[in-house]
Amino acid sequence: MQLGNQIHQLRKLSGMTQEQLAEKLNVSRQTISKWESDTTMPDLESMVRICRIFQLSLDELVLKEEESMTERHEKITLEDLMEINLHNRRMTLLLVSGLIFLMVSALGIIFVTALSDITYSTQYMLYRYIAVGSYAYAPVNFARFLIPSVGAGVIGLLLCLCYVIKNRNGKR
Repeated sequence: MQLGNQIHQLRKLSGMTQEQLAEKLNVSRQTISKWESDTTMPDLESMVRICRIFQLSLDELVLKEEESMTERHEKITLEDLMEINLHNRRMTLLLVSGLIFLMVSALGIIFVTALSDITYSTQYMLYRYIAVGSYAYAPVNFARFLIPSVGAGVIGLLLCLCYVIKNRNGKR
């Protein structure tokens, strides 16, 4: 940010017009306009007055751009990197566990479906007839075998949904 822009922002934030600032600095409104448009630079005495009016140090006024650049570089510390790494590990664990639950659910549903098909097949009925000597219908409720699989699927979907929501909102 250039000095003129800095003066303009300070003036606007304080709610002053160019005329009001010019009166406090004992200069003309045109001079303030030239400073803000970076056509001319204020002299050292005027810069000191500006600093007093806006309660800043001369360094903050003149070196604002350089300080903000160094602050950006200093903000990422080793602790920040460790925290980001921990967050990424948690998010990966969340996604992987959700996918594992979904796979277990799918495998469970496939197994129960296959078991159901086998028990109702003609070959199974013939086997029972040969082994027992007569066929006795023994109905099996396969829906209750699906409950753990469906539960695992719901948990997996919830975990994956949490991952998506946290990734969308919190990219830290």
